[in-house]
Amino acid sequence: MSKANSTRGISLRALQGLDADEIQPSDARPSELHELTTVSSETLETIASVFSGTDLAKDEGRIRIILDTQRAVTSAWEKAARSFLEIGRALNTLENALFSREEKNRLKSSFERFFPFSEPVASQLRRIASMVDSGRISETSLPGSYSAAYQLTLLGPEELDAAREKGLVAPSASRSAIIAFRKSIKRPEAHVDFAALVTEARRLRSTRRQMLEQLVAIRKRLREIDELIGDE
Repeated sequence: MSKANSTRGISLRALQGLDADEIQPSDARPSELHELTTVSSETLETIASVFSGTDLAKDEGRIRIILDTQRAVTSAWEKAARSFLEIGRALNTLENALFSREEKNRLKSSFERFFPFSEPVASQLRRIASMVDSGRISETSLPGSYSAAYQLTLLGPEELDAAREKGLVAPSASRSAIIAFRKSIKRPEAHVDFAALVTEARRLRSTRRQMLEQLVAIRKRLREIDELIGDE
């Protein structure tokens, strides 16, 4: 069996342990195999897990298609993240250039006449840019979609740290995962000071009673004035 044929059925385990120096120059595809050995072990393990028991796990050509597609999609996804970040920054610059409230309101009311998305979307993009530019998260940690990135802007400092520990402040983080995390956060219950509420209620009742007395006195005086005016 030729060297080329022997590598066609190479297993993922073998790929993970394969050293580029072990590939003989006579092999027509050393650079292609090297591409397979330089991908993360996590990716290879994922392929092996997802396609376990199928022929694909041993098919070098189709594995390469998966890896090439993954690289292309990841690259495009990262470019998308950079694009919506730049859009948000541009919108922040524009908003800072509009000094009066009237100018800002006029732009918001006619936003879609200038731009290919709505003002609510623009608001989210501005918040994302502010989050990055203020240093809350790094540009390289920004999720690939603006809708996922926006969910991070809704987290407080401690919540953002917790999300970071769970791997949710990353390009691969999804909107649904971040929303699930937000829902899982146990916010401290507000402490109710019953004694203070009782005191406040007593004070409000006293104030209401005084105001009612004043209202009665006002009505009485108005009647007296009306009678005097009528006598004239």
